[in-house]
Amino acid sequence: MTRLLLVRHGETTWNDAARYQGQVDVPLSARGQVEAKCLAERLTSESIHAIYASDLARARYTAQIVADRLGQPVALEPRLREANLGEWQGLTYTEVRRRYFRDADPLPAYFVDTPPPGGESLRQLQTRAMCAIERIAAQHTDESVLIVTHGGCLKVLLCTWLGIELSSYWQLQFDSASISEVSLYSNGAIVSRLNDTAHLPGIGIR
Repeated sequence: MTRLLLVRHGETTWNDAARYQGQVDVPLSARGQVEAKCLAERLTSESIHAIYASDLARARYTAQIVADRLGQPVALEPRLREANLGEWQGLTYTEVRRRYFRDADPLPAYFVDTPPPGGESLRQLQTRAMCAIERIAAQHTDESVLIVTHGGCLKVLLCTWLGIELSSYWQLQFDSASISEVSLYSNGAIVSRLNDTAHLPGIGIR
């Protein structure tokens, strides 16, 4: 069994502006930096044997704040990056809806098998993220591993473990600097914590 503590990076300046990030390197906002410090404090009570993170700045920086607090190194894993959103990257949600959708269409969302122009699909994201997790789990049997990644990545991973269709990924929510916990066994996964933000009360920075 491998125990995974799955963390979404702290808030970024583009999160606050409702802008699609994808694989663009966007820094943490002031609030995101505070969130990362609160996360680090919360995780001091956990037994963590290794720390992995997406190599994008927002995840890398969040992980480094935790790692500095715990006195451990961070291993960067590019396959834990957020989805490549192609032409959507850098646009606001409103701009994407206006340029790529009709008024009658549902709210903009990743497509399961048809990616945004120049980007990748949910299924492609799921495949590469699961490859990364399987490699990490194989290297850390009977250990607890912290993984700092992105909202899209977390959604497709949980869809895999819970047997949820990718088309329903939007029903899962992962707030910035949240903690989720999954135990991986040879015959499946047990989800014991989801979107835990108890360590983030009263952050009054906007």
